[in-house]
Amino acid sequence: MMKLKPTLPENVFILDKDSLPKESDTDPYGNIMVYQKDRGWYVISLKSTYTFYEDLKYTHWTFTPELPDA
Repeated sequence: MMKLKPTLPENVFILDKDSLPKESDTDPYGNIMVYQKDRGWYVISLKSTYTFYEDLKYTHWTFTPELPDA
């Protein structure tokens, strides 16, 4: 039986040098979320993206969720 490659949920992207998020992908505070298997999701500033990719080996990124109305 052929094993299919798992698909990513909508709006979750592989974090690699060819698909780093851009400023237009951030929330109003300049943040995105990054993922690592052992740590889960973490909110970071866009300025920190390369460090989380290159040094800390995070593998995926996504947009931060909308803030709930207070």
